[in-house]
Amino acid sequence: ERADAGARALVCVIERLPSGIPRLDGVLSGGLAVDSINLIIGVPGSGKTILAQRYAFTNGTAERPALYLSTVSEPLDKIVRFGQTMSFFDVAAVGTRVLYEDLGQDLDRGGLPAVLERIQTLMRERRPALLVIDSFKALTPYAADDRDYRSFLHQLAGAASAISGVSLWIGEYDREEVATAPEFAVADSVIALGTQRFGDRSGRVLEVLKLRGSDYAAGQHG
Repeated sequence: ERADAGARALVCVIERLPSGIPRLDGVLSGGLAVDSINLIIGVPGSGKTILAQRYAFTNGTAERPALYLSTVSEPLDKIVRFGQTMSFFDVAAVGTRVLYEDLGQDLDRGGLPAVLERIQTLMRERRPALLVIDSFKALTPYAADDRDYRSFLHQLAGAASAISGVSLWIGEYDREEVATAPEFAVADSVIALGTQRFGDRSGRVLEVLKLRGSDYAAGQHG
């Protein structure tokens, strides 16, 4: 009886981060796990940035904002400008609940060490509930070698875990890279976006490739 009570005490309830999209949260068994690193991958135009911003505006608060960091893929002003066309985009929340920052100059000035230092500083100052890095894959060429890149990943993952928030790393990865790129070993979940033809038309689809410590609805979802 005491053993059964101890086993019940060890059951961990995972806190979830909702997307604001009921069907997607259903696919993810309630949402992404809090204190997790998540990769959102797909070809350009598949909806990665839109999904990441939806998470940001759904979950950012004045006390624990969403911190959206652009790198050297898509200019920050374009991310914000096109984001404003979406119904969830709240202009009044920018600068309070949702904070946008550009890491491009840090990359050009000092590569990955400068980016890591800037991210660590921003996280200590802002203590975000959600950290988005878009595009994460664009950081890869700035590593001197594989060892340098893995060290960057390790330190970044440690900094993210210390804040106890959720990280979304966005990138134009293909399915083959899921098995080889080191960031996929670090990630707690991998969500793939893409397109699929339905008769004479095509539509966007989402598929969960990995969701650590949780069940999820398998297969492709419209």
